[in-house]
Amino acid sequence: MNEKLVNSLVEIISSLSEPERNLLNQKLLAKLQASEFNSENWQDEPFVGMWKDRQDIEESTAWVRSIRHQHWIGNAKNPD
Repeated sequence: MNEKLVNSLVEIISSLSEPERNLLNQKLLAKLQASEFNSENWQDEPFVGMWKDRQDIEESTAWVRSIRHQHWIGNAKNPD
């Protein structure tokens, strides 16, 4: 971290008037919101439901447990 830069920013922000601070807050909030993942639209993403027709992973918890078991037991037998 560039401590000099951070200290300079603190000084600059401290010297802003209230309207300037409000404007800075608005711009920072807008930038933050634009960069955050929009949780309302995640279901429209192409990865959602891509494995819905797979019978072998219909019960995901059991499937993961089985894969882990195979991996762990397999590694115990073949310590490569």
